[in-house]
Amino acid sequence: MEELSEVEVIKMEDENVVAPAATSTLIETGDENPTPATTPANAIAPTAADPQDPDHSKDAAVLPATTATSTTEVITGPFNDEDTTFHKALKNAISTETPQDLDVQGTLPDWLTGFHYTLSPGILDVKYPKMVSVHGDLQQETRTFTFGHWFDNIPQVNQFAFSGSDSKIKYRSTMPAHRAESKIRQHQGYLPNQPSSIFKTDTNQSVFARLLSTSHTQGKPSLEPCGASIDVLPPFNADGRRTVYCQNFANHILELNTDTLEKSGILSWDEVNPQFKGSHSSPHSHFDPVTKELINFTMDHGFNSTQYNFFSMTEKEPHGSLVASVTAKTSHVHSFAVTPRYIILVVSPLNPSDGGVKYSWGASLLDAFTFKKTEPTLFYVVSRVKRRHIATFKSDAFFFFHHVNAFEDAADNVYLDFSLYGDDTIAHQLSLSALLDRSAPALTKPEFCRFELANVQAEAQRLENYNAAMANTGPVDKLRGFMRRVSVGQGNGASYAVPEKNSNAIPLAIRIRSTPGVELPRINPIYHGLDYKYTWGVGISEQGDGDMYDCIMKLHVKGDAEPTIWSQKNCFPSEAVFIPPPAFDQNEDAGVLVSVVYDAEAHRSFILVLDAADLKEKARAMLPEVVPLSFTNGCFAAGDISRGMQIAAAATYFSDDEDEGDQYDD
Repeated sequence: MEELSEVEVIKMEDENVVAPAATSTLIETGDENPTPATTPANAIAPTAADPQDPDHSKDAAVLPATTATSTTEVITGPFNDEDTTFHKALKNAISTETPQDLDVQGTLPDWLTGFHYTLSPGILDVKYPKMVSVHGDLQQETRTFTFGHWFDNIPQVNQFAFSGSDSKIKYRSTMPAHRAESKIRQHQGYLPNQPSSIFKTDTNQSVFARLLSTSHTQGKPSLEPCGASIDVLPPFNADGRRTVYCQNFANHILELNTDTLEKSGILSWDEVNPQFKGSHSSPHSHFDPVTKELINFTMDHGFNSTQYNFFSMTEKEPHGSLVASVTAKTSHVHSFAVTPRYIILVVSPLNPSDGGVKYSWGASLLDAFTFKKTEPTLFYVVSRVKRRHIATFKSDAFFFFHHVNAFEDAADNVYLDFSLYGDDTIAHQLSLSALLDRSAPALTKPEFCRFELANVQAEAQRLENYNAAMANTGPVDKLRGFMRRVSVGQGNGASYAVPEKNSNAIPLAIRIRSTPGVELPRINPIYHGLDYKYTWGVGISEQGDGDMYDCIMKLHVKGDAEPTIWSQKNCFPSEAVFIPPPAFDQNEDAGVLVSVVYDAEAHRSFILVLDAADLKEKARAMLPEVVPLSFTNGCFAAGDISRGMQIAAAATYFSDDEDEGDQYDD
């Protein structure tokens, strides 16, 4: 038979031409002569080429998929017109590169002017050609690499330009990490740049290849899928640049031009300052509007522990400085808390298993980590004034992705609010195989939980006294920990006492509130680090199937008031971002919520604007293409939009910053 090159096969796929012997899907069984599997009865036949979908990303989710280690077919779809689940919104996106005016129904607030940014999955499935042996003959087969978790994908950036004065919205989208798709196709799998930077995906790569890939510290702008959050990061814009920044779980920051959405560059935190070393970081930086500090941390992994390096940056100090380092167990820390005086690191007992071997070999996080229910969750308090770790508290084990808020009171107590789970079940439930399984149990609902860290300064002083005493205690006395009090003579005649037994017991973080919660929680940003009344987020309604977030909720974090809920039949919202009016309003809930919603019945996405006070609809606008559902954080940048929505220059397949080697090169 005639053998085709990879380029020819890909071209034939794009033109919907079937390559020779590619009409059946092989199930690899380890036999020398695998038997072709019959075409599934529900497989969708090839359709005519769509000029608006040259890569056939619309069809990518319905192709049978196997991996080198799989022994069964994986079918995702097909989707029919009667399907009113969210499943059709978990497939490859079609970007709208040219800005489009949307048809707005309703009226926007006059003050709502600026850019709204969101991230969504862009590519979840990548087709690639593979040579296989059938009855001794080499034949070309089309396989599909599929990311395995909702958090794992090549992201799409969505930009909305709001003009409140005339109630107009423009929309466009792009995929900054576009070249990652071609590299996945070339290597028939995915090589992450950092260990455990993917949640639950079979990379379809050897251990040796994964080890080589994770030895790199930085990728290229068009290869690094910074898809966890998008924000403005004020210190970086101090020179007047119009930029927005995407972050992921690794220590990368991807810079995009707000006018064109072109990539301006990529950097890692240790390039900003060598002291900010570590392969991972939080995708949720904090900005203190009073001190004008950007605060985040990096994770520098050791053999048995991790050093969490907290740092801050300002306009006057663009290279930043190290605030403090905390040594704790290695865990997945998605977010952290900041109050006027403290930084609080909360470490759940989700730790590497097998001595960290899988983790170091580049396995997915959920394959390399195990949740240990019998171990405590630890709260590490860092003083922003003293610039060091001053106290530690503990509670029973729990898991979380997001802090809601944190604040202090006059009695020196600190309160931390979480969207909380009893264990890491939710992380596994958000894998694509579980989400697309119609028989899977309902998603675990989050709780809104508040913890109190009592008398922080008193605890800090107690711990300081204990450490000072232990520093002067001899090794023999340390072995006599059961003794209440032992006097030890010093050369200068001084004497001191060994601390009492159990005097270093870690105090408890007390859970003082627990009510039904929301995920992707947002608050009025004016109240970050302060006492507050409300939080908004996505939830699971009582009327739905419970398999996806299907409503937007407003929670009262004080008192017993019932939640306020927005929902629409067969509609599934992504994160609801709170946008306050430019002029301060005494009412904490004065403002709007903006969310991208998928309408499964119409198989369309729309941008929704709600009054944050009562969740009544103010406006909506249908989008030209389906925007896949997302579990990411977006942002709103108020201001002039007249310079925005410029058409980016046509990108070449290999841009100047990409043509000399990359993380995949052998």
